[in-house]
Amino acid sequence: MKILLKSLLLIIYSVCLSAAAAQGSTEDEQRQAILAVADAFFEALANRDRAGLEAILVPGSLNIATSQSADGETNYSIRDYQEMVSSLSRPGGSRTERYWDATVLIRGDIAVFWAPYDFHVEGAFTHCGIDSFQLVKRQGQWLLSNLSWTIEPSGC
Repeated sequence: MKILLKSLLLIIYSVCLSAAAAQGSTEDEQRQAILAVADAFFEALANRDRAGLEAILVPGSLNIATSQSADGETNYSIRDYQEMVSSLSRPGGSRTERYWDATVLIRGDIAVFWAPYDFHVEGAFTHCGIDSFQLVKRQGQWLLSNLSWTIEPSGC
């Protein structure tokens, strides 16, 4: 009887470990998928790729940038979906945005991507800040539903 009980407990323990490992793998896969969407956004931004932006942005999204004026007042730049896609795909000089130390939070079909970044135009640093992207999962695909970011001249 003791052997049967020990065997049963061992089986239950193994099943619990397997379920925990599978859950961790799924969360890691979701995190990687979210980071891939962020990477796709920055690639589309660099390439001024309208189709690439439209593939990962939710139509109707609202996008907000904040910055500080010289006198310390906060300025807001608010763009709807059409303005965002049009302005980011407009021809112009080369742009590079790099992020690091990303934090990704996931709950069900919503997620947040939060990361410090720096921004360069024609290879020259222009500003840095924090990117805060909200994502939703629609038909199995993560999409950007809102992008907010700070624009800071230095010190990021």
